[in-house]
Amino acid sequence: MIDTSPHSRRDVLRGYLVLPHAVPIIVVMCATAAFALVAASGWPGTARMTSLLLAMFGGQLAIGAVNELVDADLDAMSRPRKPIPAGLVSRRGAWIVTIAGLILMTVFSIRFGGLSFLLCAIGTGSGLAYSLWFKRTIWSWVPYLVALPLLPIWVWTTLGTVKPGLWAMYPIGAAAVIAVQIAQSLPDIESDRDAGVRTLAVAIGAGRARQACWGAMILAALLAACLAPWLTNRAAFVWIASLTAAVLVGINAAIWMRSPRQGALACFPCISAGAVALGIGWTTALFSG
Repeated sequence: MIDTSPHSRRDVLRGYLVLPHAVPIIVVMCATAAFALVAASGWPGTARMTSLLLAMFGGQLAIGAVNELVDADLDAMSRPRKPIPAGLVSRRGAWIVTIAGLILMTVFSIRFGGLSFLLCAIGTGSGLAYSLWFKRTIWSWVPYLVALPLLPIWVWTTLGTVKPGLWAMYPIGAAAVIAVQIAQSLPDIESDRDAGVRTLAVAIGAGRARQACWGAMILAALLAACLAPWLTNRAAFVWIASLTAAVLVGINAAIWMRSPRQGALACFPCISAGAVALGIGWTTALFSG
């Protein structure tokens, strides 16, 4: 049951700020800005950077709001303090955020041309498809596999030149994508299992899911480090990024040893940051020299 009692303006504002998922937005926005700096070999200009970030921000707003809408009934039973079940954000309000985000994404991505808009739309569509059709299935990693490697390709298409080696991020990133997807599912394994939701993490169990998450990120780091001398100009950048990803796995493991709940919550920020580091390291190595 969703709470419809009156709330203060401050509570409602907090609800709308929490609605689109702040941590994933911050991670993706930072990754977009970092890729833009590499793609443009420096500052791409305030207008171009602002348009790029606003396009990505709009897509992320829509993805986060739809995720909350899809989960509203389940959250009402297992996580009643979330914005929609708590009555801080109405379903109508969440749809308005979704539409506003899609308009923002369209307006600012299409300024860079049709191809830039198409790639941004595919990435945003993958995020929406995750919540609408894939999230509660064992195939929930598929939208991640489409969208995450597409981010640097979109940035380079928009601001620079796409080299063939950039497409190698798809096979290299596959393991990292699975790690990120499992990491996002870990805090919700119990509630998902109780609700009959069969994600990959639920299917293999909490303990194995944690190990698979860490193992997949380490595998991605090793794969990138091994392929870097063959496919990039400066492998050292990839090696540093691979080491960073491994350290982040170690940090998450240390947090988990102290508190399993905090470890589950910290897993997504650590693993997603590791994936971003690998992406930045690979693209920097690819386009340097």
